[in-house]
Amino acid sequence: MRITNGSKQKKDQEIPLRKNEKEDASHEAIKKNLMKGQKLDLTKDNPNIDQIHIGLGWDLSGQPIDLDTQVFLLNDEDKLLSSKHLIYYHQQQSLDGAVRHLGDHQFGGGHRDNEMIIMQLSRVSPDIHKIVVTATIHDAHERAHHFGQVINAYVRLSDQITQQEICTFQLTEDYSYCTSIICAELTRDQHEWKITAAGQGTTLDLNDLCHIYGFTS
Repeated sequence: MRITNGSKQKKDQEIPLRKNEKEDASHEAIKKNLMKGQKLDLTKDNPNIDQIHIGLGWDLSGQPIDLDTQVFLLNDEDKLLSSKHLIYYHQQQSLDGAVRHLGDHQFGGGHRDNEMIIMQLSRVSPDIHKIVVTATIHDAHERAHHFGQVINAYVRLSDQITQQEICTFQLTEDYSYCTSIICAELTRDQHEWKITAAGQGTTLDLNDLCHIYGFTS
């Protein structure tokens, strides 16, 4: 499968600010800072959660770099069922309406999530067993860009309804020369969902990731 990486049409959107220090302190007892490879029982530990917000943010150490986020909706064999099961800036909503990508942010920086994904877990189709959140660099190889040129990158998950932050994963590993990162994985376990802080850096682009997840036509 060849993914369209052409010109990006921006949609104006109001991006929610990150929580300030006072708000963060009020949730300090319940928010978890995950380490690479660590898992969290998302719905078991938060039984009332259904709609979740996944925010990714980063700063740049030099020249502007265009980061993109994607969501791969995988079956029980960790494979894409079709091209419609990839959610990204050119295809911003899943067929079941459970996953929405809120649009592309080209430059990073600022006191806010740079790209955001909203999920409603109760609407995820039963044939989806894993949800993988990735980040890639637009035209990385052509522009000689890599994640070593990005600083303060993080992934955070919060309850979309209450705005309560559940966990944060700081992408602090040295990702020099990596052009994509498998950031986090949500896995279905019968009626529950677990999240894993993956943090796996690769030299793949978006089309390569699609190939890894089994969709090549």
